[in-house]
Amino acid sequence: MSFNSTNVLETVKYFVEDIEDPVNVIPVVLLLLCFLWTGFPRGRHTTLAWWALFNGCIIHCWMDGVIGTTGRGPKWMVVEYGKLDARYWKTKDPTVMMVSYIEIAIMGPLCILWYRAIVKDLWWRHFMSIITSTFQLMGTFMYVGTEVYDGFKNVPLDWPPSFDSFEKVFYFWTIFVFANSIWIFVPSLIMYQTLREMNDVYNSPHSSSKKQN
Repeated sequence: MSFNSTNVLETVKYFVEDIEDPVNVIPVVLLLLCFLWTGFPRGRHTTLAWWALFNGCIIHCWMDGVIGTTGRGPKWMVVEYGKLDARYWKTKDPTVMMVSYIEIAIMGPLCILWYRAIVKDLWWRHFMSIITSTFQLMGTFMYVGTEVYDGFKNVPLDWPPSFDSFEKVFYFWTIFVFANSIWIFVPSLIMYQTLREMNDVYNSPHSSSKKQN
């Protein structure tokens, strides 16, 4: 198997096309601001902090919030959004656009505040866990549910499962089904664990003695 430099260059060119668009600095700037304002993830809840940071700076504010709604960003990501779901920048479906605008205006900032609360172990950390995870669940249910209700008209449906093409396996099963399931399972798990932590805090012997006094 010979090395084909032309193919490599074409691949690199594809992935860096439109990389100079100013919107591509959004996640970098947000990450730097978070690190300067709060510091790096540390402590008992490092994984949770990374989850909040990743969602706030990359998913909500950049990918869904900017690329999905405007069609601006690295060309390969813009193309992939169009292939995944025609409701994004191609047709600007009102429901998906509203979810995306909520992501960039509310969910992104909430995640950044949540990240700070986690890293600094602030008293309102549990509140932010509940409210941010609730928004994520709501957004996922609205995004997926409306497409299910509409009969999967905008995604490469593969039902009954055939797995007969890359597009169906990747865009439907991997992205639409599996990836969206993550944003149902993880927020649900976070809410459950947060409620357990709150129960331990407010029903601990120390808090009980305070109430008696």
